[in-house]
Amino acid sequence: MGKNRILKTLGKRIGNVVLHKLLVKYTNRPESKGHLESEEIIYRDDAIKDSMKYNWNSDDKKLLKEIALEFIKNKKETKYNDVEFFLVEASEFVKKEIESLEL
Repeated sequence: MGKNRILKTLGKRIGNVVLHKLLVKYTNRPESKGHLESEEIIYRDDAIKDSMKYNWNSDDKKLLKEIALEFIKNKKETKYNDVEFFLVEASEFVKKEIESLEL
């Protein structure tokens, strides 16, 4: 896969990591926390693998953040509309996740 495709995939993976982190924090179903946490780990592992494939400049990082936030927003509206969290918090988590991947 080319860098642009990996960029989109990585953005969605980062979005999934953050989304699951937020779902664990704000879920209405405490019995789901274990499953959500395990999915978060899987998505993070995949994001780490993808992040090592290329060097990422500041424009790439900005685009990754936009893709991740759009993914989170769409999933929140379509699949997790019963869970309340703020996109401002999601934005901060995305920023931290990008930093933790050392991009």
